[in-house]
Amino acid sequence: MKVLHVTTHLNVGGIPTYIYNVSKYLVRNGIEVAVASSGGNWEGEFKKIGVKTFTIDIKTKSELSPKILYSLFDLKSIKKDFDFDLLHSHTRVTQILCSLYSKFYKTPHIANFHGFYEKNKLRLSRRLIKAQGKFSIAITPQTGEELVKHFGADPSKVKVILSSIDFERLNTSSLPLSLEGTPKIGASGRLSPVKGFNYLISAMPQIIKDFPNAHLYLCGEGSEQKRLLHLAQELNISDKVKIIQKVPIADFLRALDVFCLPSIEEPLGLSVIEAQYFGIPPIVSDAGGLTILVENEKTGLVTPKADSAAIAAAVKKILTDKELKNRISINCKQQALDKFDLSKKINEFIAVYNEALK
Repeated sequence: MKVLHVTTHLNVGGIPTYIYNVSKYLVRNGIEVAVASSGGNWEGEFKKIGVKTFTIDIKTKSELSPKILYSLFDLKSIKKDFDFDLLHSHTRVTQILCSLYSKFYKTPHIANFHGFYEKNKLRLSRRLIKAQGKFSIAITPQTGEELVKHFGADPSKVKVILSSIDFERLNTSSLPLSLEGTPKIGASGRLSPVKGFNYLISAMPQIIKDFPNAHLYLCGEGSEQKRLLHLAQELNISDKVKIIQKVPIADFLRALDVFCLPSIEEPLGLSVIEAQYFGIPPIVSDAGGLTILVENEKTGLVTPKADSAAIAAAVKKILTDKELKNRISINCKQQALDKFDLSKKINEFIAVYNEALK
């Protein structure tokens, strides 16, 4: 079997990471894999695991972009070099592209849906141009329900495969980072408004009252970096809030006492699963898929969205109740191993592929 993943770009981010991890285990299961995209700084990583990469000019968010039509011919050219059996798309634009190719050239198309679609329910284009493929893969049950409810997807054609983690990758790291402060509170992810990191920073003065040497570390890059650092300055806690980048995520997580992801929206929250794998108690907001990962006081603590006081109270609770912290640490690690090990889930992808090829 030959599978061609199609996405907008291969720069560092959630979807390229998802494609990389899935591709790695597909290759191990004897499936030939290639990726078509506009390119990016992760191309070399794909090649290292035996995945071919092809460049198409598809870096656009417009559903009406002429790049979609031009890329249609690019896919036809790729077909001559890599005789793919099916297409697996990952963004709205590439879903439309692959749907067109599938219609014209009768190649099965699997459409992967990675996020929320409730907010897009009024977009007529999504209802008229469904681009859902022969089957749709949804990363959470909620995503699958939204496809059916708002965009008329056939429930029998929607396959829920929970996003999972390549734990093998996490185990390749060496030692925890040497970070200042005790306790160490951390978060990782894109520095964007939707992650709610401003509420976490705003919680720090309350935390510092009880834990004067507490430090907060945000691991990531993004448009909010300057604003977040300015907020810390306004709160007079610049010395206790640090943004770090380009470090192995496993080394970062091993150094923490508490992990916190106070997102306003979150399809699932892979960074939370990574923290859980290391037994780091997570505190999350009650946003989207985060409540799939965290059951309050069992596999973490859950707070209301956009509530700095609740975040501060949750951090204090974890740090002062040792029995609770230990229980959460054991439970969340076990859950990660049982439910979110990608190496065990790859057969679910292969089953969808086989069904699409019938």
